[in-house]
Amino acid sequence: MSELAKVTAEIERIRHHQDLQKKVNEDNSKILNDIKNALVGSDLNGNKGVVKQLIEIDNRVEDLEDFKGEVNVYVRQAKFVIGAMVIILLGIFAKLFNLK
Repeated sequence: MSELAKVTAEIERIRHHQDLQKKVNEDNSKILNDIKNALVGSDLNGNKGVVKQLIEIDNRVEDLEDFKGEVNVYVRQAKFVIGAMVIILLGIFAKLFNLK
């Protein structure tokens, strides 16, 4: 009977260990699912996770960089036109003052 008690105790110890492992695995599965939902998204939030938001932000940054390049071209052209207008106005004033 002593051997049967040892075997039963060992089986109970193994069963307890398996129950602990099962709980740890369930906890880890929940954590991984939460991480996946945060990164990729879920059906409940329209699959808008961090990854999709980063892609959208990257696209917006590229659009802004393109816009900035276009604005820089227009600013350079405006500087040239304003400079030319100032030179023309200075020439006109110099002509007016020289005539008197």
